[in-house]
Amino acid sequence: MRNADERITKMHARAAELRRHADRTRSKIFGSISAALAVCLVFVVHQIQSAGHGIMAGQNTGSSMLSDSAGGYVLIAVIAFVAGTVITALIIKHRKR
Repeated sequence: MRNADERITKMHARAAELRRHADRTRSKIFGSISAALAVCLVFVVHQIQSAGHGIMAGQNTGSSMLSDSAGGYVLIAVIAFVAGTVITALIIKHRKR
């Protein structure tokens, strides 16, 4: 029969092992989500460029992003910003634990 100290030590070791496993699982999930978002971003950019919605060479100014043909770029920028913000918030929350 084990004494109380040995049981507590075993319990803490098991809790640490479970935490490491959960952290590894979470990291795999975040990695998969990031890879999927990157693939989607590349696909959307390719679709926009192949559809003729690219910015013309003579219109390389910031105001050209307001034209009708640049809506996809703005949408991609907003999605990338939101995804980056969410991932950053999750990482900060995860590190605080």
